[in-house]
Amino acid sequence: MPSPQAEEILVANQISWRGPSESGPCTNAMSHRFQRSSFYILESADAQAKHALLRVFGLLDEPASGEILLEGRRVTGLDSEELGELRNRKFGFLFASPFLLPSFTVLENVAMPLFKVAQVDAREAKSITEAILDLIGITELVEVPAARLSPLQQHLTALARAVVHHPRLLIIEQLGLNLSSEAGLHLLRVARQIPGRLGTTVIATLSAEIDFVSGDVVLEISTAGIRELRKEPRT
Repeated sequence: MPSPQAEEILVANQISWRGPSESGPCTNAMSHRFQRSSFYILESADAQAKHALLRVFGLLDEPASGEILLEGRRVTGLDSEELGELRNRKFGFLFASPFLLPSFTVLENVAMPLFKVAQVDAREAKSITEAILDLIGITELVEVPAARLSPLQQHLTALARAVVHHPRLLIIEQLGLNLSSEAGLHLLRVARQIPGRLGTTVIATLSAEIDFVSGDVVLEISTAGIRELRKEPRT
């Protein structure tokens, strides 16, 4: 049986970050161990704290103190080129806006990371992309230009693009932002399938309009640190 450490994909050791003013004080140090193939939601009354932590966990920003370990390797302090390579190979990102190329089809938008990151040939890229489109549930949109997609279809396409290279971690920013409540919940339901289907660990923040579901693993961020719990729906 593997040790508990073997199941950890990302470890934050006593990390802190600075507020909007770089000269301001650091936050209290926080630690957490993220397990493989799990889905985490960051929650806090402090929106800046959620945003800052999401960027630190996604290796987009360095913590002000402490360290981040990725698959057992210390990545804090690496230069920008090394961090960029790690993000490209091991991370997927779903931002609050889809950032699709409007004249490209869904297939072309989703397949792009396979050429940039995985460097596979066109036939293999098409096969991998079609499998991901089926997982996300948008196979019927394969030849549709992004400019003709509905808001939900745009976000689903962006989600497919974020996981087409089978990343170790998926970072999701404000899931459901600018979507209807129904569309946001559909996007969340699809995203919840990813750890089980791809083995990817998901770390997400949700828009204010999206409710938790009973059983979601929520990381509550406060001045006391990070507390992990299974959340009941908001009332």
